[in-house]
Amino acid sequence: MRWIYYIGLISICALPLEARSLIFASLPYKNNTGIVEDFAPMFRYLERDLNRSVEFRFEPSYQKLIADFIDDKIDIAYMGPLPTLALMKQDASALPVVTFNDAKGKNGYRCVLVKFTPDMLELEHPQTLKVALTEPLSTCGYFSTAPLVQTYANAPLSTMHYRYIHKHDEVALAVLRGEFHLGGMKESIAESYRSLGLEIIAYSPIVPSFALILNTKTLSSEQIEAIRTRLLNAPAKEYASWGKEISWGVQAVHPDTYRHMQLFFDMESIPQEGNF
Repeated sequence: MRWIYYIGLISICALPLEARSLIFASLPYKNNTGIVEDFAPMFRYLERDLNRSVEFRFEPSYQKLIADFIDDKIDIAYMGPLPTLALMKQDASALPVVTFNDAKGKNGYRCVLVKFTPDMLELEHPQTLKVALTEPLSTCGYFSTAPLVQTYANAPLSTMHYRYIHKHDEVALAVLRGEFHLGGMKESIAESYRSLGLEIIAYSPIVPSFALILNTKTLSSEQIEAIRTRLLNAPAKEYASWGKEISWGVQAVHPDTYRHMQLFFDMESIPQEGNF
C-alpha cells in the first residue's frame, strides 16, 4: 500500500502551483452581490484564455481605488472617464482597453442637473441653494455639475451649499426628499426616477463610457492582449448575458477617446469636501 501513497504524493507535487487570482475592483454602484452577478459571466468568459480566477473587491471611493491600483493591489478596474484620467495622470501603467456601449449601441453618456418638479427655485438668491453631488472624482460630480449649475442659475457652484453624498441613487433620493434643491448625476439614473417627480433641467456634453482598466505592471502583455481581443470579439449572445450596464457590447479605447475631457481636466481644482 505504501507504493500507492508515494505515487499519489509524486502526482500532487507534479501539479503546477496555482497562480494567484486576479483582483477586479469597482465602486459599489449597487449592492455587492449585484455587481458580482453583473461581471461574473464576463470574467468566466475571459478566464478560459487567462487560466486565472478573478476575485472581486469593492472600494469605498475612487481615491482609494486609485491608490490601491498604483500600489499594484488591483489588476483590473471598472471606472468612469474622470477617475480613469486621474489614474492615468498618476500611473502610466494604467491602460484602459475597452469602453461599454449603452442599450442603444452608443458609446458615451451624459451627466445631468436635476430638481424636484414641483419646486420653484429662488434663482435670484443662488447662495440659498443646496446641491447634492456624487463623490469628488465622479464624472457626474463637481466636474460636470459645476458648469451645469453655472449655466442654469447664472452663479458659481462654489457660492452655493454643496455636499458629496456619493451614489447617484442617493443624490436622486435626497433631491426627491427635499433635502437638496439640485443634484448632479448620470442621465440614465435620473431617467429611472422621472416617475417620482425628478426633473432633468440641464445636460452635459457626452463623455466616454465606463471603461475596463488593466494594470500593465501586474498583467503580462499576453494577458492584456487576450483580454482586449476576447472582449472586442465577444459575440452578442455572449455579452447579452452580462450585467445590464455592460451587456451591449464594447468599443476599443483609442488615444483620442479622452481628448476632449483632457482639454478642461483640472483635478486639483475639484474640492475634496463639501462646504456645509
